[in-house]
Amino acid sequence: MLITLDLSARQAQRVLGQALRTHVKLEIEPRPESHDTLLWGTLSGRENDVLTIDLHDTGHSAPLRTLMGAMCDVRMILSSQLCLFSTFILDIVDDTVPQRLALAIPETIQIANRRRFARKAPIEPVPVRFSASGMPSAPVAILANIGPTGLACRVVDPELQDRLCIGDEVELEFVLPWSNEVYALPAAVCNKNRCREEGHLMVGFEFVAQANEVALLRLRAALRDETARLTEKEGEL
Repeated sequence: MLITLDLSARQAQRVLGQALRTHVKLEIEPRPESHDTLLWGTLSGRENDVLTIDLHDTGHSAPLRTLMGAMCDVRMILSSQLCLFSTFILDIVDDTVPQRLALAIPETIQIANRRRFARKAPIEPVPVRFSASGMPSAPVAILANIGPTGLACRVVDPELQDRLCIGDEVELEFVLPWSNEVYALPAAVCNKNRCREEGHLMVGFEFVAQANEVALLRLRAALRDETARLTEKEGEL
């Protein structure tokens, strides 16, 4: 399942900042009426409201100059997530190596996160406690589903909703109903979506495996054991 989210202006600036620091690679697709091939490049700089892209390929079927002012769709991968935005080409420098494009800063950026594993929804409410720098207390949300790579929580506290931004890292603490172990795992916010219930927000987290790999392996084993137990029980019916 593909989950997409329109980032706020502040969150979009953070994503662009990370993209610049890592010199992220971009897939640029001019609108069909302008060009018939994809462009590939590296985000190399930013000045005011302009992004500079160093192009990788030079064998284009049409001169780059024909793309001046063209609208385009841009895709990039940051922290294992697909980021999408639309913009237009402000300038083209085709007599240098590498060739360069100047793109306008996008008005909005979307994040798309493809869920790679099935998630399990608990039968009874499971509280999840958050802790992070800047949080004066340890607020609590309710676990909605959990899988080997992450979990989702239903957040009611408006203050917590505002504090949790895409890319933020927090410490999650919870106990699964079928396990007596307390799991304390670092995770990063990967998506936020409004729930049908007014005032509720569904927040998705991706576990940071490198930070506490042993605890994450124990959690995955507990999830596998519960799945196997339920499968055996269904087979007896």
